[in-house]
Amino acid sequence: MQPAQQKGRTMRIRKATLNFSFVTALLILVLGVALSTHSQTVLIKMGDNQTLNGINAPSPDVNGHYWNSVDSTQFYPALTNIDGTVGRSWAVAFGFELGQVGNTDANNGPAGPVPPGTPANCVIDTNALGNLGIKEAVYDYYVNSEFEIQNLYPSRTYTLTFFGSHSASPSDYTAYSIFTNSAYTMLETAVSQYVQYPANPSVPNSNMVVSATVLPPKNGTLYVQFLGTNTVNGGIGTNGAGGYLNCMQLTQGPSTNTPPPATDVNKTTLIQFVNSGTNVNHRGFPTPNPDVQGHYWNSVTSANFFPMTNAVNRINSVAYTADSLGACFSGFDSFNGPSSGTNGVTVTNNISDIATNALGYLGVATAVSDYFVTFQITFDNLDPTHQYALNFFGSIKFPASEQTTYIVQNSGGSTLAQTSLKVGTGQFNNEDRVATVSGITGPADTTLRIIFEGTNSVGVCSNGPPQFAGYLNAMSLIDLTPYPAATAPPVNATWLLNFGDTTTERGFANPSPDTLGHYWNTMDTNYYASPVALTNAAGAATAITAMFDTSKPAYTNANTPTRFGSDSYNSPAAVPPGTGTVSSPTNAIINANALGYLGIPTAVSQYYVNAHFILQNMNPAHQYTLTFFGSHGYNAPPDADDLTVYNVYSDTNYTALIASTNLCVGGIALGDWNVDRLAVIGPISPSASGAMYIDFMGSGFGGGQGNRGFLNDMQIVDVTAGAPTPDPFTTWQSNYFSNAELGNPSFSGPNADPLGKGISNTNQFRPIWWSPIWAPAATAPGRPGWLHARTCSSLPPAPSTAAIPQIILSVRVRLIF
Repeated sequence: MQPAQQKGRTMRIRKATLNFSFVTALLILVLGVALSTHSQTVLIKMGDNQTLNGINAPSPDVNGHYWNSVDSTQFYPALTNIDGTVGRSWAVAFGFELGQVGNTDANNGPAGPVPPGTPANCVIDTNALGNLGIKEAVYDYYVNSEFEIQNLYPSRTYTLTFFGSHSASPSDYTAYSIFTNSAYTMLETAVSQYVQYPANPSVPNSNMVVSATVLPPKNGTLYVQFLGTNTVNGGIGTNGAGGYLNCMQLTQGPSTNTPPPATDVNKTTLIQFVNSGTNVNHRGFPTPNPDVQGHYWNSVTSANFFPMTNAVNRINSVAYTADSLGACFSGFDSFNGPSSGTNGVTVTNNISDIATNALGYLGVATAVSDYFVTFQITFDNLDPTHQYALNFFGSIKFPASEQTTYIVQNSGGSTLAQTSLKVGTGQFNNEDRVATVSGITGPADTTLRIIFEGTNSVGVCSNGPPQFAGYLNAMSLIDLTPYPAATAPPVNATWLLNFGDTTTERGFANPSPDTLGHYWNTMDTNYYASPVALTNAAGAATAITAMFDTSKPAYTNANTPTRFGSDSYNSPAAVPPGTGTVSSPTNAIINANALGYLGIPTAVSQYYVNAHFILQNMNPAHQYTLTFFGSHGYNAPPDADDLTVYNVYSDTNYTALIASTNLCVGGIALGDWNVDRLAVIGPISPSASGAMYIDFMGSGFGGGQGNRGFLNDMQIVDVTAGAPTPDPFTTWQSNYFSNAELGNPSFSGPNADPLGKGISNTNQFRPIWWSPIWAPAATAPGRPGWLHARTCSSLPPAPSTAAIPQIILSVRVRLIF
């Protein structure tokens, strides 16, 4: 090893002695060494065209693989990967220890005496040796030496595969020992193989390799020593003469770090922080969608971003923006990122220095190539009633600050949680660690901020704050609280109501039937004076009526006397966000799949504010579910409110509460609105008179009750009328068979004849509900000796034998079906 690069010691007084009583010698026949990926394997040939009788291995070889031919005169700071890349995915360094290098030659190797032997004379089983089965690569060797393999990740496993071959050696076996310290005293593992056949020392090894898998120490360096055992004819000794190594393979394995748990992809938002620059050395690389895991990403810059999409490419209600913490120390780049080469420049992001198995959904090479430096990230429109988790991945080579702290705050600057992450050290970028905070409740104003910064003062400029140069490449935001899922109830038991039309402020018509073929009831000024009969979703007139209760002028006050009413301003159709005015109701941005029947653009493009309304002529004996969708942008108090409360009462005074729910209808700051959330009440029953009295209003955040609440459309379902009719045969089975018998279709199934009466269960059920298990006592001990008929409307338990009158004997019959 050259002095400038060496990390071990230059000389050693004593050698470590192997104790083979506890180190198992493993001989592994490899019929083709498998690769994890091409870019995570290097091939090393001992000796080159500068050593005695040595040559270089062809690169690429006949298999298309690239080799590193090494000698003891120089240090190799970045070996070439098996696929020909250098410094991509990893950058392994190699060097012999000064003063601990044996001889090198090709004589008596696989080619026999040299001269006259040449690589063409090598006798090897190329299939058995796998990637190492190249004649030029096995031709020459080093003897009894030590070397270091550097720049390994301490959290990854590595498999070292050795091939040694030599004849007429003073030792049949060579022991390959792997240490974790530069003094070669801390033995991690050792394996051995014969380099010549013990029964015939004139024949060199031609088909055997030996492998060991190890975890590097924290400095990322493995220290390898190979020595002979100085015992011939099959024995293994300890005094180290005649150890040989011709070539070897190093393969990087998966990370040993535990990945973050998989989360519901419908509730997970993946975010890649992209450098928007075009400089060839500092440009950004948005990730393709879907990624290699089939997930979808939001590639964001520092500009506003809404709506975002979840991991299955459905839009959600979350909005994003980012703010610099000062031009001196905030920025974005891909230089020295996980996808960069040895010169720091990122040319493509298809390969990154990351352990994909340890990063979960964030383990995507194309999503981590860029990074932001010391920004404030803001998320708007997080539900105040939900909890969230955030996973952060920061990664860079040669970071200004090795540690990045991620601080989660509300909009007022109060810290809710914080975590930290080692983003890199020297030439090592973080490849397999994420930082996580979980259980964060959405703030009352729906706004969450994340500030990330370094932990030292070394960074972009001298007059910056003491903490900066923090890094963030990618993150995920997970909503831990489920919303009610949309349903598809029977249309003849469903009523759909939208709020507002051409008779209301800036309103639009909602076609009926809609694009799904469903019929709507438009709540407008016609519903102010008297009840209006509702049409169900199938288009049929029904007895149920609806009307606004204008006797209760909803939540007005002196400052805002016009709260009750309808509008489309800042509704989901106010596109792009921040426009306010709706140009076309069909432009509404919503997640139609998440909203079910309510996901119709023209039905959600307008809304009513703070209203009372009454549903009448409902069936008091039935139960109903009510599903609400409210959506509105810019819900800043004290006027509007991000949370709308929906209440159902049983009395005209709106005091006898039946049930209540709430819904986050939109954010505060970024003009974003609810696109995918529903609020559900039920099943509940109406009052004895068949009425439900409903009101909705803002929850009162930032200004007390009376802030504006919103309702765009809603769904009413009669769950009693819409419930499926019980299957009579299933009911019959349940009445006459035990649980154990029901679990045996050959006894209780439709075609079964449980007691061999010649009548299937289906035929016994059809006419008058014969019991299938009451048969003559002689054939069914313990059962009543009769055939018993029951009407379809009465299914009592089987009578006891004591209750059977003698007259039954006169009505035994045999029925032929």
